Amino acid sequence: ENEELTKKTLRLLFQISGDKLKTGFTGMPLMCPVLSENGMNDLAYTLLLNEDYPGWLHEVKLGATTVWERWNSILPDGSISGTGMNSLNHYAYGSIVEWMYRYMCGINPCEDAPGFRHVLLRPMPDASLSFAHASFRSPVGLYESGWEYEDGGNTLCYSFTIPFGASATLLLPGESEPIALTPGQHTIRRPV
Repeated sequence: ENEELTKKTLRLLFQISGDKLKTGFTGMPLMCPVLSENGMNDLAYTLLLNEDYPGWLHEVKLGATTVWERWNSILPDGSISGTGMNSLNHYAYGSIVEWMYRYMCGINPCEDAPGFRHVLLRPMPDASLSFAHASFRSPVGLYESGWEYEDGGNTLCYSFTIPFGASATLLLPGESEPIALTPGQHTIRRPV
């Protein structure tokens, strides 16, 4: 009961803020993972794709090729902000990339199989993007995970690559049965 109230309150707070970030620097790495893990994956994508200040695509619209320490490190006129602490390559806001690997594309290490001998693939697609793809060069080789909407958005096509000598467990959205993946390339299609 308290969990549902917390989720409902969080959705309301996002609505009140115009779907904008209102967290501090230390809360930023937690926001999208918490949303995705608690049935609010749509809000995580909304945050990722926000083109207004504060937001990642706001920085991209201003010419960013890295993630800044402050949302306003570069001002709309192209000048550097005079507020100090203006690293143009910083982790906290860059933590969205970890979310993209772990949640959007779903590549997750398993603690009981060190060195990426086994991974949990748990992609969490959202129709706000038509496709996503991530690759990770692990100690045992290259893992790839991606998805794409096909047939006018009626089908999700998942693609995975598992390196030789490794394995993966795949959990697809809305499915309760895990799928064991062996080394090689795999393509799986599911109706949306």
